[in-house]
Amino acid sequence: MKNILIVFGTRPEIIKLAPLISELKSYCNLTTLHTGQHRDLAYPLFKLFEIQPDIDLDVMEEGQDLFALTGKLLPLLKSSMMEIKPDYVIVQGDTTSSYLAALSAFYLQIPVLHVEAGLRSHSIHEPFPEELNRRQISGIASYHFAATGLNKLNLLNEGIDERRIVVTGNTIVDAMRSVIKYHTSSIGRPQILNGYQGTKQTALLTVHRRENHGQTFHDILNAIEKLLELFPDLSIILPVHPNPNIQKVIRDHNISSPRFITIPPVTYDDFIEIIQFSDFILTDSGGLQEEGAALGKKIFVLRNKTERTELIDSELGELVGTDPTNIVDHVCSYLKSGYKVDPKDIYGDGKAAVRIREFITDQL
Repeated sequence: MKNILIVFGTRPEIIKLAPLISELKSYCNLTTLHTGQHRDLAYPLFKLFEIQPDIDLDVMEEGQDLFALTGKLLPLLKSSMMEIKPDYVIVQGDTTSSYLAALSAFYLQIPVLHVEAGLRSHSIHEPFPEELNRRQISGIASYHFAATGLNKLNLLNEGIDERRIVVTGNTIVDAMRSVIKYHTSSIGRPQILNGYQGTKQTALLTVHRRENHGQTFHDILNAIEKLLELFPDLSIILPVHPNPNIQKVIRDHNISSPRFITIPPVTYDDFIEIIQFSDFILTDSGGLQEEGAALGKKIFVLRNKTERTELIDSELGELVGTDPTNIVDHVCSYLKSGYKVDPKDIYGDGKAAVRIREFITDQL
């Protein structure tokens, strides 16, 4: 049996790798390593997906920047990999932990398998630092598991051998469907929203990206205030990211409307229920663009660039940036149109993890 090491550090990585961990554990000698950046957000996910990391590097530190994270992680990843001696290292996406794990494996001449390969915004600073991270991982990886045909095309355009690219769909669809099947009611108002006054329409708002910190987040909240003013039957739910930079802006901006509902970070099963309950979404998150598409929600992307252009092409999503006037104009146009969208399998059919596992067990 192959010895495989899977490395993850953040909440999205855990969600997207959980289906693959479940698939692989019966087919190989699997070691899971948690770098520990999102400690408070990680443990509810470990419980939800029944994951017990074999190694926890515990690198979380308040106020830690990319320099400190890099300096701490590289030697710890080196020693872990030298002890485990894996045949392959699996990383997901484009986080700094994924890049550093891929780099460590490269230095030790261990082949890297990249899940969710080929995402490109073609703008080095948007998103930051993820666009650089994923380009670097693509240069290191031996095999690339691309979620979509467009992701594959991006890799081919960069000179990646087609024989080393497999289009699988995105594992977040696998994870979401398993949660809906086993953990959420999928019906009615989420319990976490009990006690809040209901309205005819509800929007989900999430903001966390570095590019949207500070004044840019204030601009987004200006748009939210205007929408609440224009649509008295609209409520907007914001699960507040634990990043202090996000929390400070929310406190300082101080939106007074009772229809602006801020809630603490929620478990993933509660989050999926909130998506299902919402009529549309405003977000700068990548994963939520994928989840929202699979659940048939209109999505307004609060970025200047997106690497998920399939969403925009499908008309499920609109790239609205962070200018308040632009955000309000796009949302108003949609709400006044009365148009409804349907779920689309842009990001897969929920069998991505099976396809990846089959490739690993049959081809490697």
